[in-house]
Amino acid sequence: MNLNFIVLQNIPKMKSNFYSIIAPIILVLINFILKIRYVKYPSLAKDEPFSLYFSQFDIVTIVSELSKGNNPPLYEVFLHIWTSFFGISELAVRFPSVIFSSLTVYFIYHICRKFFNQKAAILAALFFTLSNYEMYFAHEARVYPLFLLLTTISMFQYLKLMTSEYSKANIVTYVIVSILLLYSHFFSWYVLFIQVVIFMFIFWKRKKELLKISKYFGIIFLFYLPYVGVLANRFGGASGGTWVEPVVNLRPLHSFYGTLVNDMHVNYIFILILAWMYLQQYIHKHLKNNILRLAAILLSITFILISLSIKIPLFPFENDFSSPILIISFLLFYLILFIHYQTIEDHSTQGKIIISWLFIPGFLMFVVSFLMPMFIDRYLIYFTPAFFIVLAVAISKYDNKMFLSVGLLAVILMAVSFSPISNNQRDVKSLVENIKQMQKGANTVVFICPEYDVFTFTYYYNRDYFTDIRSGIPRKDIVNALRSDDIFLVKSHKEVDSIYNANNYNKIIYLDVAAKFVYPNNNIKEYLNGAFQGNSVIIDSLHVPRIYDIYSYQIGH
Repeated sequence: MNLNFIVLQNIPKMKSNFYSIIAPIILVLINFILKIRYVKYPSLAKDEPFSLYFSQFDIVTIVSELSKGNNPPLYEVFLHIWTSFFGISELAVRFPSVIFSSLTVYFIYHICRKFFNQKAAILAALFFTLSNYEMYFAHEARVYPLFLLLTTISMFQYLKLMTSEYSKANIVTYVIVSILLLYSHFFSWYVLFIQVVIFMFIFWKRKKELLKISKYFGIIFLFYLPYVGVLANRFGGASGGTWVEPVVNLRPLHSFYGTLVNDMHVNYIFILILAWMYLQQYIHKHLKNNILRLAAILLSITFILISLSIKIPLFPFENDFSSPILIISFLLFYLILFIHYQTIEDHSTQGKIIISWLFIPGFLMFVVSFLMPMFIDRYLIYFTPAFFIVLAVAISKYDNKMFLSVGLLAVILMAVSFSPISNNQRDVKSLVENIKQMQKGANTVVFICPEYDVFTFTYYYNRDYFTDIRSGIPRKDIVNALRSDDIFLVKSHKEVDSIYNANNYNKIIYLDVAAKFVYPNNNIKEYLNGAFQGNSVIIDSLHVPRIYDIYSYQIGH
């Protein structure tokens, strides 16, 4: 047989193998290379040291302590195992986040390839890869990249089940991943909520399928029963208020989606133009009544212009976009469109699921945040794959020539605004080095307020103190070790006064970590300024972005 004939005969198979196996692996490797390069650049900050510190304890203690906090314990339990092998350096503790984020692109690619088309698969994977938002969380030693990965796998397996792929492997994978998902973050319940709602909507007339898939949900919920009480307590506590700022206008919603396209005005305008074009197509295709069609067109133009002006001022007058009528009208318009989309039989099941994955959690969390704030970037990460998938699928609907033009432009815009270096804006390394320098050559006391920053400070101040958990009691050893160096965690000026008067310090250093936010009436700075005045006192201050202020008082005796 002719060799050329054999090669030609195998080209379709080779092409299929490339797109199904090699291409997604290449995308994962590209993600890994881009994300690992600057993983150590930002200081370990915010809640990263918190997770790392508690991961050092035994699993029983981790579960017990995390039950008092805002997240279930899966990530800290994983970190406990991971760090026992690889240590607690910045690279070691952030490496899993790089892996989780990089693997996510594999499932985004296969969701698009299996349920939509190859063009969308490549485009969605590239959008995710070039997202500064995703890069930021890939560089953070927190649960969010794991939460993102588990959500994406769960939705991939769920899509298979909803399209009647009931193999044992699909069922077992879906159940196990969904159980892990629920133990990764409390907001994973939004994912299960979406899946249950769509499932009921699609299968409510098909009792056989309804019973079959209901069993899988039942198993998932059964495995979560031990944590139901904790979930109820956490959401009950959150109803009284959270640390997140409440939503008062439409800006946070648009700012978030602007962030997903790298906060570049051109990218944002491009996305809005695409959205407007598809809205017009949808309206003309599905709204047959002339009056309804005209009203929808006028509303779509109005709301697209509002969306544009929220990010880019278009009008000479100022508008804070907090009018209740405007907010309700804006949200109601898109809610009606979403419901209308779900009711059209011509739309595919997978299309309805992806649109629901994008719309439902974002809509609900935004609306709820007017009363119980929760709408911030990290809590929204789990539906960001749906954003990139919807965008990619929309562009892939064009003919090949138009697809190449629009798709290439979209990728170029993301690439131009892409940065492989993330920054949490908290240079803790420099902060601690400054305090160490200020401690030298004097009988010095350091006060830190509020106390929750102790883990971040200690990680860079003294790694031995950070890893000391001999007593088995969280915080005890680390607090005692710092006290031995005259470093005290305080809540108010009364504690400062008591400690200072009991000792004969020549120098006072006060590290203010946005203390007014946690303890509005702490009055520490006011007390120090009032107590130490005159020619015998040298007062100095230093601001370290983003929320750190250092105040020093050199006292002459």
